Amino acid sequence: MTARPASHDGPAAPRPSDAPDVSALLGDWVNTDQRGPKGPLRLSVTRHDGGLAVRAFGTGSPQPRDWGEVPAVAYSAPGTPSVAWAFSALYDFGSLRTVVCAYHKTGILVVTTSSVFRRGGGVDHWARSFYHRAKGRV
Repeated sequence: MTARPASHDGPAAPRPSDAPDVSALLGDWVNTDQRGPKGPLRLSVTRHDGGLAVRAFGTGSPQPRDWGEVPAVAYSAPGTPSVAWAFSALYDFGSLRTVVCAYHKTGILVVTTSSVFRRGGGVDHWARSFYHRAKGRV
């Protein structure tokens, strides 16, 4: 696996020759388990500041909790350095740090979250979830 910076903002922006094509990862993704999700309810993956950004939305009431937008690292597979198929992003909530890792396979996004509490604030947690592309704005 190779980590490389993602492409520039905008759909028509030229891709640097050494940056993988991130288009398969872009868009709004919805967790297939909306009743008791083990990860975020939804993810929005965009181009941002010459790279890739992820905005996550977790459970909350009455609206999903916005985790915010953070930069992400795009990854390509060995033998296909021109196409990104995965990313990772770090959310730091102070007493809790969550790493979101995802890869694209056959039209779905497979996402793992690893959450670690600082100073014994809770039980560390790992989960895997599956996401489909949103048909419209979620």
